[in-house]
Amino acid sequence: MFGPFSRYVHPYRTRLLLGVAAITCAQVANTLIPVQIGAAVDTLTGPDDATLAVVQGHVLRVLALAVVVAIGGYAMRRLMGVASTWIEYDIRTAYFAHLLAQPLSFYQEHRTGDLMARATNDLSQVRIFFTYGLRGVAEMVLIFVFSVAMMCRIDWHITLLVLIPLPLMSLFIVRMAAIVHTRFRSIQDFFGEMSNFIQENLSGIRVLKAYVQGASQTRIFDGLNQEYLVRNADLIHTHAIYRPLSFLIASIGLGMNLWLGGKAVVSGRLTIGDFVALNAYLTLLIQPVSYVGWVIDRSQRALVAMRRINDVLSIEPRISDRTLPATATVLPAQVAGRLQFQGVGFAYEGTVALEAIDLDVPAGTTLGIIGRVGSGKTTLARLIPRLLEPTTGQILLDGVALDEWPLSRLRQAIGYVAQTPFLFSDAMNANIGYGVDGATAEAVHQAAEEAQVRADIEGFDDGFDTVIGERGVTLSGGQKQRTTLARALLRRPEILILDDSLSAVDTHTEEAILGHLRRIMKQRTTILIAHRISTLRGADHIIVLDDGRISEQGTHAELVVANGIYADLARRQQLADELAQM
Repeated sequence: MFGPFSRYVHPYRTRLLLGVAAITCAQVANTLIPVQIGAAVDTLTGPDDATLAVVQGHVLRVLALAVVVAIGGYAMRRLMGVASTWIEYDIRTAYFAHLLAQPLSFYQEHRTGDLMARATNDLSQVRIFFTYGLRGVAEMVLIFVFSVAMMCRIDWHITLLVLIPLPLMSLFIVRMAAIVHTRFRSIQDFFGEMSNFIQENLSGIRVLKAYVQGASQTRIFDGLNQEYLVRNADLIHTHAIYRPLSFLIASIGLGMNLWLGGKAVVSGRLTIGDFVALNAYLTLLIQPVSYVGWVIDRSQRALVAMRRINDVLSIEPRISDRTLPATATVLPAQVAGRLQFQGVGFAYEGTVALEAIDLDVPAGTTLGIIGRVGSGKTTLARLIPRLLEPTTGQILLDGVALDEWPLSRLRQAIGYVAQTPFLFSDAMNANIGYGVDGATAEAVHQAAEEAQVRADIEGFDDGFDTVIGERGVTLSGGQKQRTTLARALLRRPEILILDDSLSAVDTHTEEAILGHLRRIMKQRTTILIAHRISTLRGADHIIVLDDGRISEQGTHAELVVANGIYADLARRQQLADELAQM
């Protein structure tokens, strides 16, 4: 019945139906008021000596009916208003949860600004429709049905004649609905582009200012804004034509009633009271007829908006828990951390990033990964917590394929420090404690100490209660990296993945961090990605990635002797260090 809204309306259908019942009672009472007014007019024009007493009775009945209208209106607004608020809540919650369930590849294909526009601007259109539009539809239909029924009761010949313009009105309604739907869809899609442009510029504000591109970006945005203005002007043009036209058609009916009803009164076929009642009902009809335009506009906006939201909700996450047969491998009670890569490959939209990766990483050992930029190091790291899925081969954790592990349990066992650190606009202790419910201050401080960031934090005015800017903008690159490292260490995970997470710290700080990490890494499986040879010296096993393949592997000493890519990198970095010390 509610099309794309059905899933969200269903839980509140009882409340909505009660709201419609309240509107129905109110409109029944509302349509009886003109009858009382007409009867009062007939009484006043009659010869009865008790005229004032009779009129007084009609007045009291009008007041009683008005009270029913008021109570029904209040009940309707409470019932439908609360339902619409919960519908908005459910849609927003479902949308946000769906976004969180999507893998990284989803965000490479969909622009953040457009996703935000759907969560804000589009959802706002849905809320407005359910708060006011749905109520408007019910009121409009009920007023029309009850008013026409009462008019036919008075004089059906005149009623049919004065309603002749309405079929013409229906043609305009159908045409307007199609135009509004098309034009508003165009507006919302373009609004998503504008939102994405703003989001990119704000995210890259440092680059924008460094390259003095403020004026240039302002000109580009002005062009986008002009286009948005033109598209909205087209929609406004549609409203500008329709609304006066609907009022004109309704007024034609009122004029016909004055003429035909006046003739009927003169001929004695209608009383003056009936004539007044007919005019009152036609006046009531002008409101819903004029209101049709607004209702169509809001309903079409809501349909467009909901379909845009559903376009995202209909995308099934490519990475999720899968239903396993009863014969599936029983998961171990405790994660040990052994990782096995069996013919693993991965491709980004046809571009091969990894190919034929075969590895066995025993539990509690450290795997070092090094390679040139674009060799596939980060891609390999992202496959372990299933942020990405291999396109060929499989990865086993403790002898069980990764896709047989529940995502929540798998990721709970992994501490991942990404290459690009991300911090929330929150206190330092909240950022470090993120992901560990009920983390104690002592544990947070210990993790900060291990990541060599505690002294920096305690040097801030508010210490661990210091609120940092969005994405940690108030911190240096090294401070951000060490804070995200502390966040991972706090979890004490069975598998620790460090994706070049020490690149922004100096060699002295790096050595101090590695001193703490060596003790921690002895107890867990560690994937250590780095560009510095010094970072990887103590790894149990090192692989060198080149064009997505393992070109060399062994210990540090073995790889230096092999005189390959790794040895070449070691010589270059040693030379650079010697030159820096001169």
